[in-house]
Amino acid sequence: MPDAFHDFVAEEAMTLATLDPGAPLDDLEPLAARLAGAKVVAIGENSHLVREFGLLRHRLTRFLVERLGFTLYGLESGFSEGLTVDDWVRGGPGDLRTIADVGITYTFGRCAEMRAHLEWMRKTNAAGTKQVRFFGIDVPGSTASPLPAMHNIRRYLSAVDGDGAAVVDRLVTLLEKFAGEHPLPAYAAYGQLAAAERDGITALFAELATRFDALGPEYVSAGGVESYEVARHELRLACLLDQSTRSVAARMAGDTSHPKVAARDRGMAETVFWLLDRFGPDARIVIAAHNSHIQRTPVVTPAFSLSAMGHHLANRLGGDYVSMAVTGTAGRTVTRRANPDRPGGVEIVGVDLDPAREGSVEAAFAAVPGLRAVDLRGARGRLTGPDHIRVMDTYQEVQLLDAYDLVVNVPETSTTEQLAG
Repeated sequence: MPDAFHDFVAEEAMTLATLDPGAPLDDLEPLAARLAGAKVVAIGENSHLVREFGLLRHRLTRFLVERLGFTLYGLESGFSEGLTVDDWVRGGPGDLRTIADVGITYTFGRCAEMRAHLEWMRKTNAAGTKQVRFFGIDVPGSTASPLPAMHNIRRYLSAVDGDGAAVVDRLVTLLEKFAGEHPLPAYAAYGQLAAAERDGITALFAELATRFDALGPEYVSAGGVESYEVARHELRLACLLDQSTRSVAARMAGDTSHPKVAARDRGMAETVFWLLDRFGPDARIVIAAHNSHIQRTPVVTPAFSLSAMGHHLANRLGGDYVSMAVTGTAGRTVTRRANPDRPGGVEIVGVDLDPAREGSVEAAFAAVPGLRAVDLRGARGRLTGPDHIRVMDTYQEVQLLDAYDLVVNVPETSTTEQLAG
């Protein structure tokens, strides 16, 4: 990587004073002009379950809400499950532990940082000066189960269309043969289904989707516009999860001809579009998701190229979408290791980070002390940027200047504590 980019980082990096979500926000004001015109600001992370990334996301969200008028928060978590979280942050019943554990997928809700973030949303809404809504933007069931969406859809159809509810019942009977808590066992069980059963699941999803669209006016008059729109979007995400599961199972069986479609990322992008449409021209959304999901460019591997959520958002929104990668120079991170003794066949572990790899964005920040943010757009077209960024304890190839608009580097990271209670 040319020294010019190192010089650019040294000259242009903004210092952020703290990670404390409750601290004064004045040090973030240099970001205001850079984010003010955006409808969607995505805040990334190079690994889930990292304490400092959670704190930073909370603080940046608070800044966007309090200073720039953002009102919607979308998390890389199941849409169906998140409906209960949205009700809670707006003052609905329930205790925080249950809401966070059940309403947020991938176990993110068991982290102290996430729970504190939800508490802040609830208190902010209760105070009445600002309002912030919560939405999961992802497919249901931590990618292992469409059932959370189907249970909600059945509840809706039971009030407006008994025959449609019966279709759901037939579908659920098939889904229960493989759906579970952990992706790998669910994919393996799905792969063991007869081809006719797998095709039957997809056909029933298509039947439900057609039914929703054909009977839309009747469903709306019987169940209300909002209930219809929510249920229809849940069904769309469940259909995309079905396509994703088919794709994964085909690859596990060695079928390289199966289309390598990032259906899950398409679903997350469609949820953002759904929110923009639903909340109108003044809607402004904070998105929290992994760096690889928010990048403006396709995710490229030696074997294939997939459109990430951020690629879909950038194609439709252009400059109204701002992608902010978040990474770290040193400390510890969270990674995954195969472990057949674990329930899901995968173990989540904390590991020490190696020194930043040459050619990575982290290497450019290594000589710049402190918590720093850089607007990359000033370097586009005139500098060559890094071609690697951390992903857990390894690296992903990416042309940084094209993929992200800003990058924030945390000087030292640590693993979060997963709370049992």
